[in-house]
Amino acid sequence: MFLSFCYDKADVIQALRHHFRSKPEIRVFGIILFILLIFACGGAISGLVSAPALAGVAIMLAILVLAFWWLLPYSIYNRAATFRDSIHLRFNEDGLFIGTSSGERLVLWKQFHRYARTDQFIFLYRNNQSFFLIPVKAFQSLGDLEDFTRMLKEKVS
Repeated sequence: MFLSFCYDKADVIQALRHHFRSKPEIRVFGIILFILLIFACGGAISGLVSAPALAGVAIMLAILVLAFWWLLPYSIYNRAATFRDSIHLRFNEDGLFIGTSSGERLVLWKQFHRYARTDQFIFLYRNNQSFFLIPVKAFQSLGDLEDFTRMLKEKVS
């Protein structure tokens, strides 16, 4: 099967946001800060917490949201030339052939340790930080997408 596509900036930014939201350590950190904010608000109402302490917790939460919702996705998008290139994919039983303007290379299925599928993308993870995005809309039919997903289930542990 052959796929050819170009990435849409807005879709990639959303995919990167999804990646960060799905990281357990980021989720836990955000929940802890949110709980701390709730306790700080309760403490401020009861007079146990000062206004500067409440503001500090709120600012930490705002920085976390700003970093993971805006700064990181846009900086990753701007640094990665792949997102601005035309991508050509071929896949078979051995792996995935990824072609760009600079050439083509084979990535074996065993080099991917997991995959995830959203409404817009298939994430092929090489490790916890590095992944390859395939837009769902690049598939010509739902059958092609299902065939590819079936192959991923077989080939990627």
